[in-house]
Amino acid sequence: MPRTAPQSISAAPVVVWTALCLPLLLVVAACFLFIGDEAAVAAHFAQWRLAHPDALKLVKLYTDWGNPAMYLVFAAMLGLGLKRGRADLVAWALAYLAAQLLFSLAIERVLKIGIGRPRPGVGGECIPWSLDGAHNSMPSGHTTEMSVQTGTLALFARALLVPVLMGLLLAAMGASRLFVGAHHPSDLLGGLVLGGLGGLFASRLAPWLTPRLATFLAQRFALFGGR
Repeated sequence: MPRTAPQSISAAPVVVWTALCLPLLLVVAACFLFIGDEAAVAAHFAQWRLAHPDALKLVKLYTDWGNPAMYLVFAAMLGLGLKRGRADLVAWALAYLAAQLLFSLAIERVLKIGIGRPRPGVGGECIPWSLDGAHNSMPSGHTTEMSVQTGTLALFARALLVPVLMGLLLAAMGASRLFVGAHHPSDLLGGLVLGGLGGLFASRLAPWLTPRLATFLAQRFALFGGR
């Protein structure tokens, strides 16, 4: 029979959000405490890239493929939910898709263009409503996307280990954007806030979708005998 109740973590929401956000916040804090202002951070990582070309290849691998790899998790949730009549899994996968489209594509893109902040090494002032990628630094799109992904999974999970792991993946993505010279530390904070809102949106949408999808799946299973 299709399941209608969404899985949810037993820990308090503040614990989940702390586990998810703290690692990235520590990355940003470490930049300001141990390196200096954002100009100093940009110069520091520019020198690091010159000194560590091999390590940079690994960082680029994660920064390029970390977000797409997470798509597989939600695709698996969707497929498993449809196969087993798990309305909660289908609902969370679809809620994530809605959050990703709204927050990580639409809102994030408007903010990037509207703010027009120059990326590290570009220099100059903000150029609002710029379509030049060199002036689309705030917020970090990779960090926004990973925040939506990890936030959705953290709020869905039943074990606290999941938010902890998601927080580490999120921090690694944010750090990778600094290492490759694509963003300033504060861009990561913008991505965290926007993506966190996306994860929260998904967590509110999924319970609304679940009973409606349960009816659909029940009809499907009755029609096809659960296959």
